[in-house]
Amino acid sequence: MGTKVKRIFRGFFELFGLQVSRITTPQGGARYFNTGALTPLQENSRELYDRFYRDSEALTEYYTEDRLTFYSAVSDETQKMGVLLKDKDILDLGCGTGHMLSALRGWSQPRSTSGCDFSDAAMQHSRKHFPQHRFFTHDIYNALPESYDVIICTEVLEHLERPFLAIRNMLTATRSGGAIVLTVPNGRIDISTEHINFWSPESWKVFLERECPQCVVKTSTLLDGKNNFALVQKPTGESG
Repeated sequence: MGTKVKRIFRGFFELFGLQVSRITTPQGGARYFNTGALTPLQENSRELYDRFYRDSEALTEYYTEDRLTFYSAVSDETQKMGVLLKDKDILDLGCGTGHMLSALRGWSQPRSTSGCDFSDAAMQHSRKHFPQHRFFTHDIYNALPESYDVIICTEVLEHLERPFLAIRNMLTATRSGGAIVLTVPNGRIDISTEHINFWSPESWKVFLERECPQCVVKTSTLLDGKNNFALVQKPTGESG
């Protein structure tokens, strides 16, 4: 299936408020996600993601122009919200291949940019293609080994059984006066079978205000409402 046909196919479904997160054919590479053959927990296993990130053909299919537009949208909204990255230490948690960090560098001058993911194969790919950033393997359920001024976590929490634990680890690793930038799909239109959590724009804000009671939480949507965005600002003097 050609790129033009895929876009037409995706556009048809979006007319009815539906999303197709990944379209593949047997000729285009192995199918990993949203096949219906695996449970959500199986689709979110480290083993499956390692296989995916080692498949160069699958990665080429996945990181399409539409996907890269998402990174630009997150970067633009982060800037619009007034997040200052100049001379800051930045972490992209659950970074995949590192494209988000590169998008942010387009308008900011951070002191350091790091990315981590539970897939070692993803980190190997990232180090090869984005050597200007530091990458390390890390499980989001474990405490981070360092602290940061800004932590970014996009399209990750919907995959987790315990998203609240991931939020707590991010809060602990965010320095006083720092910020956390988050996105998840809009649960009203998200039909991905690999996802465990589905937040509407309203429940997204409620969830974050409950988990971050000492912080200022600002939410919005991206890309015509397809994604929920949040900025969690940690007060000065607040630790852990």
